Formats: sequence, structure tokens, C-alpha cells
Amino acid sequence: MSFVWRKRWFLLLFPLLLAASVWQIRVETDLNAFFTATDNEDSRLLSALLKSGELSRRYLLVVEKGNRSNPGNDAERNASSLPASAALDAFSAKLVEKLAQIQDVEKVWPANEPPREWIDAIRTYAPYHARLFSLNPQQDASTLFDPGKLESRAEGLKQALFSPQGGFVKAIAKQDPLLLSLNGFKDMQNQFQRQANLKSGGSALILQSRPAALDSDAHLRLQAAIRSSFDALNQSAGEKFRLSMAGVPVFSVAAQSEIGRDVTLVSVVSSVAVTLVFLLLFRSFSALHWVMMVQAASFVLGTLATALIFGYVHSLTLALGASLIGICTDYPIHVMVHCAKHRHPPLDAARLLWPSLAMGGLTTIIGYAALGLTGFPGFEQIAVFALFSISASLALTRWVLPALLAKSTLHSAHLPGIAAWAGFCGRHRRGLLSLFACGVILAFFTLPQLRWMDDMQKLAMNMDQIKQQDAAVRAHFSSIEPGRFVLVKADDIETALRRSEAVERRLITLKQAGILSEYHGLFPWLASQALQADNAKVYAQSLTPQFQEAWRAGLVKAGLSLDKLGGLLPPIAGPLRPETVLASPVRHILSGQMIEGQNGIALSIWLGEHDPVKLAEGLAGLEGARYFSQKDQLDQLAGQYRDRSLLMLAIGIAIMGLFILLQQRNIRKVVLTLLPSVASVLFIFAIWALMGEEVSFLHVIGLLLSVSLCVDYGIFFMDNRGEDSDVTYHGIAASTLTTLASFGALGLGKTPTLPILALSVSLGVTLGFLLCPLLIQKPAR
Repeated sequence: MSFVWRKRWFLLLFPLLLAASVWQIRVETDLNAFFTATDNEDSRLLSALLKSGELSRRYLLVVEKGNRSNPGNDAERNASSLPASAALDAFSAKLVEKLAQIQDVEKVWPANEPPREWIDAIRTYAPYHARLFSLNPQQDASTLFDPGKLESRAEGLKQALFSPQGGFVKAIAKQDPLLLSLNGFKDMQNQFQRQANLKSGGSALILQSRPAALDSDAHLRLQAAIRSSFDALNQSAGEKFRLSMAGVPVFSVAAQSEIGRDVTLVSVVSSVAVTLVFLLLFRSFSALHWVMMVQAASFVLGTLATALIFGYVHSLTLALGASLIGICTDYPIHVMVHCAKHRHPPLDAARLLWPSLAMGGLTTIIGYAALGLTGFPGFEQIAVFALFSISASLALTRWVLPALLAKSTLHSAHLPGIAAWAGFCGRHRRGLLSLFACGVILAFFTLPQLRWMDDMQKLAMNMDQIKQQDAAVRAHFSSIEPGRFVLVKADDIETALRRSEAVERRLITLKQAGILSEYHGLFPWLASQALQADNAKVYAQSLTPQFQEAWRAGLVKAGLSLDKLGGLLPPIAGPLRPETVLASPVRHILSGQMIEGQNGIALSIWLGEHDPVKLAEGLAGLEGARYFSQKDQLDQLAGQYRDRSLLMLAIGIAIMGLFILLQQRNIRKVVLTLLPSVASVLFIFAIWALMGEEVSFLHVIGLLLSVSLCVDYGIFFMDNRGEDSDVTYHGIAASTLTTLASFGALGLGKTPTLPILALSVSLGVTLGFLLCPLLIQKPAR
């Protein structure tokens, strides 16, 4: 195809490709999709909890009296405290009604009382009172079925019927006069009572959202709607109140805001930096225009391919993908350096350098492929993105760029000091190689001093302000810790419930010992058939004629109806089955506490404040149960990522060497080609060891990328296809500058992933570039 038609086809297809990508691409902002692996059962559990767990989707809201500009004296404040409290309660009640109307709100309720759905659900348990009255029926029977206490219980029933909750109690007492079904829910009642007893000075509300916890876009809209509803009510109330908000979604939205800023900043700075380097080298706006179009087309192709394969493109993939601008610019730069130095036509230069360009691109793709196999889910996308972007850049450089540059004038790209460094290495090679050998030996001895980072929290964003706000809000609530719970696993639901009940009995003991403040289990919402049978047996044995007569006597003394309350019914024929419960609104109450996996079912029992070590020890010996910490699981994942990264670093280098061997057919050349990149990795590890730097899997991944780039330098320096080592080294220097410009821009990001990768890659390519003329003998002209 002629140059004219290559140019025309490119200019025609590029806008179409851009339009297709805009139409097809869906950008994902869910951090869970990028950071959390799902390659084992615990990882899948963690991912599910972060995505849709009940507590992870929950907002904690606190409405407080706003700061008054003229607070007055103590007497005035004391005199107005009661009406102020009443006004706060009235305002909070209106806010609950208004928030409940928001589309993404599942339910909202005051923290000191259960939601209406829970109250209605409790009524449905009255027919099963004989099967669900106790977690320990044998132990509790002596108290619950003591004939001597029936008079006081009848009097208590009378007071309950005439209380504000009389309608609720009456509906239950018709089927369960002894109110046994409420006995199982007394722990829940105690939790709300503790919340009511907290004198926090504010009104605490709980809002359950519908979107997944890490769906940042949905929660950004929801938080805006919450504040808008509050502001509307507060304005009508004279701006007397203020709202504070906490919860996992609050952190998710803040993190996404920072990531969005990083994506924009890195993309802009990377593009500007590469542009400036390009203009410094070639001083040609015409060439810049065509090269940027080629790179834009490569970027769009990579984005479109990623979207087609995964169904979406993550925003962090775009941020890290922006660094590929510098890498993909390397291939046109090598062609243009040879054009400018030797005055070759672009097509001749592209043909001359094509074997080196193709091998260099292949080794870079191998590096990114190894990156995708490290187990870090987000890097799988980046590997696919790199595969298609680099392949497109290579193809366009070989067959399209020469047509675009046909009429462009290129100035000689000369960088001061490059030839001097290469000459210095040539003149003092023996002495420098001796120093290099000593450095290698010393580096090996320092490696045992490396400190590995196993705490994933150290890779988290700095959110101290939000953490302080979160702590202040949580001080208004009776605490349940969303990140730590007891995990119960079994092959079927019945076995899982039996094990869960054993755990709850143990937790009651630990709670009495002060190791645990509270917990939120599944009983009596769900109970095993075995426990229901035990309850029914104890109930039937306790309902003796003497007991029933004593109950009727107690009702007579309390002045209550014998006809309506005197008959104590036998246990209902069948048990309350889990499928019946989960088909009712109770499934929303238990959301996040039941997770069905490939290997059975998992139940979670949420915990309040506790001693992790003593609680884990207290659960020892319980089959299928263990203490689970999201933080510990993330730390374990960090260790797995690190080990896989080191393995893939070694495998990646080996595969690169294999392909170079197939091309060079000379083992010595293979070793020399790889030596600068491998030596740079060794020296960087040694420097980190001496500095006491904690090295994470991200550091290793950054070095893996630097190896894939530095191997390109070795390939070009070894091949020297232009038969001019000075021109070749200038081309390598130019590509190093563009790589540093693009990856250096990552260092401006606040997401810890980006600066770590920026540091690792920048150090690796710089050392690899400097070592090339020393370790690879200057080829003959």
C-alpha cells in the first residue's frame, strides 16, 4: 500500500476507533474490583463482604445541636436543655422520614430502637415460641418454667399490655401468652437499651444503603442526596443543627475522589512531560503531532480491547496506562533518532530497526504479562491493556509512522554527556568492572537485611481527617466492628447453624468474662432443627398440669382473661425452616451474615469491642469456626502478592532470555543483554536493605516493569543495527527520558500504589541505562 493510502486510512479509522471506544467503554470505580483477589475461598469471602456486606453498606449519621454564636450562661443552657433535646428528637424524626424516600436508601432508623421491619418480623415468630425460646433450653428451663414466678410474670404481661407497646405485645400474647418467643430476642433488646443509655449529646441514626460499599459513584450521589435532605430540613429549622457521617462508603467516596484526581494529574503531566522531551530532542511540531496521534491510537486500542475483554475499564488502569505513553513513544523515537543522525528516510530506518523493535516490544509485553500473573487483580487489566497498546504502537511505528513523517523535518537529537559517559566506560572498563563485581558481592550480602512490608494498611491512602471524623461519629454508637467477626463454615445450612449456635454459647461465656462487649448472631432469627427439637422437648416436659394451673391462677390474680391467655398451646408440629425465613423480610436483617460459596455455606457472627487474641483462644476447639479479621486477610494477601511477584520476576527474566536466545543464537549475548537490568534490580534491593526501607509487592512489581524496559536497552545496544553505537546509545537515552517522564508523573499521585511504582521503575531504568555501556562492550562501528 502506498504512503498516501496508509496515511488516509489512518486518518479515517482513528476517529472511528475513538468514537467506538467512547460508545463501548464503561469506566469502573469500584476499588474492590481492582485490589481484592478472588482466587481462594477467603479472598472471595472478603470480596463479597466488601462488596455487599450489611455493615459495609451502612452509614452512621449523627445529628447534633449546632454551635451557637451566643451560648449564654450555664443557667440559660440548663433551662433550655430539655426543649433543645425535644427539638433535636423532632428534627431527627423528620430527617428519618425524608431520608427513607431516597431511592438508594434501603432503610433508616434511630440507633436506639429497632426498625419497624424488625418489629413486624418478631411477631411472625410467636407461633414457634416453643421451639425458639432459648439457646440453652436445658439450663434456662428452671428459670423460664418456675411455677413460683408465674404470678409475677402474669403481672408483667399485664403491664406490657397496657404499655405504649401494648399492640405489639397483644399480637404475640394471643399465640404465646408466656412471651417465650421474646426471650430469644432479649439480647437484641439489650443492645438497643445500651444504645439508648449512651449520653452522647446527639441523635444517632443508622442508614442502610442499597449500592455495594465500594460503588463510589452511587455513594457519591447518595451522600449528596443525604446532605441535600438534611440541608433542606435544617434551613427550615433555622440552621440549628449539624450532620456528621461515617461508614465504609464515606472512605470509598473519599478514596475515589483522590484516585480521580490522580488519574487526571498523571495523564496530563505525563503527556506534557513526554511532549517537552520530544520537542527537546527533535524540535519538530509536525513530527510531534503525528507521533502523538500514533500514541493516542495505541492508547485507545488498548482501552477498547480491555473493555471488550473485561466488560469495563478501571479508572486506576487508565492512570497506570497513561505511563505507557512514554513506553510506546520509545519505538518511534528510535526510528526518528536514526533518521535525524544518518538522514535515513523513515521507512528505511523502520525496516532497519524492526527486529530490535519487535524483540524489545515482545520483552516489554512479557514483563507486563508476568505482572498480570502476580495475583493482584487490577494488574490483570493493566497487562491486557499493555499487550494491545504496545502491539498497536509497534505496528503503527513500522507501517504507518513512516508515511506520516514523509514530509517532516527532524533535527539531530543530541544529548550532552551521553557520548562522554559511554567513552568513560570504554576507557576505564577494567577498573569499573572490578568495582561492579565488588558491588555485586556486597549487594548479595545485604539481601538478608531486606524488610518486607506485610501490613496492607501502610499502602492505604492518608485519610487522617476522615478517620478522626469516623471515630467521633462512632463514639455515639454501641460498637459493632465490621472488619472482625467469627466465621462459621459447613457443607449445609443445618450443620452451619449447629456450629453457629455452639459459637454463640461460647461467646456468651466470653462476654461474661469481659473479653467481648457484645455480638450479633443469627439466633433466634435462624435456628437449627436440632435446637428447635430440644426447645420443644423441654417445653412439652415443663407444661405439667400443675404448671398450667399455676399460670391460670396468676392470670386471675392479675385480672387478665383466662379465655384468651389461659391456654398454653403445645409445640407447633414442624420446625421453622431456613428457606421459610429467607423467603420473608428477615433475609434483609440477615443480609451479610450468610454467604453461599462453592464449597458450602458461611455464616458470620459480628462482634463488638473485644480482645482479639483472647477471643480467638476462646473459640479454639469449635469445629468449623474461626476468628476472621479483614485486616489479617488483607495482610495475608499482601504476603501472597509479594511471593508471586518475586516468582514472576524470575520467570519473566527467564522467558525474556529464552526469546532473546531464539533471536541471537548466542548464550553470551543473551547474558550480556539481560545483565544491566538484572544487576540494576540487585543493586536497588541492596540499597533498600541498607536504608531499612520496607519493601512491598508493589516495589517488586515496579522492578519487574523496569526489567522489561531495561532489556530493551540491552537489545538495542547489542544489536546496534545502525552500526553506530553513539546513535544507538542516544536513542536509548531518549527513550529513557520519555520513560522517566511518564513514570515520574506517577510519583505525583496520592494513591500509594503510584509513587511506589514511579520510584521502582525510575530507579530501575536509570541504573539499567547507565550500566549498558559498561557491561555490554561497545560494538564495532
